[in-house]
Amino acid sequence: MFSNRMSQAKSENGEQIEANNSQGDIEDSIDSDLALLPPPHRSIGTRLQLRRLSSKRRLILKWLICVSAIFLLLLLVPRHQMIREGQPIGGSRILLWNVANPKHSYQCHCLVTSDRGGGIIDAIIFDADRPYSLQGLNNVRRTPNFLSVFAAKKPLSLVKNSVSTHAQSKFNFTMTYRLDSDLIWSDSYFSMRHKSYKRVNKFDEPNEDFMINMSVLEASKLSLKLKLKHKLAVYMMDNLVNDSTLPPQTPNYLQELRQHMDFSVIHDCHERIGCISYNFMLIVEASYCPDYVHPQFYLALANYVVPVLIGGTNISQLAPPNSYINADQFHTPKDLAAHLIWLSTQPDLYEQYFWWHSKYQIQLNRQPYCHLCRRLRENREVNPATEFVYWWTQYKCPVPSNFSV
Repeated sequence: MFSNRMSQAKSENGEQIEANNSQGDIEDSIDSDLALLPPPHRSIGTRLQLRRLSSKRRLILKWLICVSAIFLLLLLVPRHQMIREGQPIGGSRILLWNVANPKHSYQCHCLVTSDRGGGIIDAIIFDADRPYSLQGLNNVRRTPNFLSVFAAKKPLSLVKNSVSTHAQSKFNFTMTYRLDSDLIWSDSYFSMRHKSYKRVNKFDEPNEDFMINMSVLEASKLSLKLKLKHKLAVYMMDNLVNDSTLPPQTPNYLQELRQHMDFSVIHDCHERIGCISYNFMLIVEASYCPDYVHPQFYLALANYVVPVLIGGTNISQLAPPNSYINADQFHTPKDLAAHLIWLSTQPDLYEQYFWWHSKYQIQLNRQPYCHLCRRLRENREVNPATEFVYWWTQYKCPVPSNFSV
């Protein structure tokens, strides 16, 4: 009986094994059939379409590259050829009379060069900040209505007399820092925010809540810059201020100022963090020429430093109010020192000197001859030389009498 049960169990086990093997064969057959079928997304038709699409894309890409290369060649090759030949690209030719310019440069479609013998000249710039002579002027080929430009960025009291002993002049156009020039010329100027092309001629009054007019990023940047202040004042040496430019027998302003406050003396702001660590920059201007702004004034503002003007003329038309401190508003150097020390301990009041960041910005004149180039494209009328003689003689630079360095 036991053997019958064993035989029955073996028989059942054999049948189960055969059933399992049969089912496994069926599954293997199904798997093999599925393996032979291509994936739905990889059908022969789809793969052909993908290849055609890829070929079209490559063809379009090659076509775009070829067109771009041809465009660049058409743009650069003629320009390079014109530069070598010294021909202006659809514009005028400006000759720098006494400024070295070994390479031709193009500004606003005008050729700016120092080559006196190549081509017809539309304008000649005489840089009065440098020594110059009019000898050889008649040998230069020029247009009938060419401009003979008197240019100066430094105080006119430091340049030589441009009018002859017979009250005559060769100049018929002015390009200087003076506001009554035909073109105002300076290394820096104020413009409205996001309107860098236009110089500001009239400034608004300060706004105590100026931070709300600035973006969060701009306000945070300004606050971060002001937190870097940990030095009181700095004086940067200037080659324009020396014994020959200062009036004799005047009190030494900076020496007396130093008896009441401490300040550093440096030669430039090209240090690791520049001049931003200082609260104030002492700027001595000995010329007293109207409309002239010392270059250090813009340098200080660009480095988030409040300029302190010692000497010089009224610049209220040239800079935002409450963006600088005028030493003339204090009776003595001692009074000025006391005010600067006190103001450096009042961060809220000190911050107000930077209100102008919410409305204006400082622009660098990177292409100084662009405005002249635009003027040459206009229907220009040449001013008679007698107008320049009057322009030169009626301008006065008062001699300072109450300070020196």
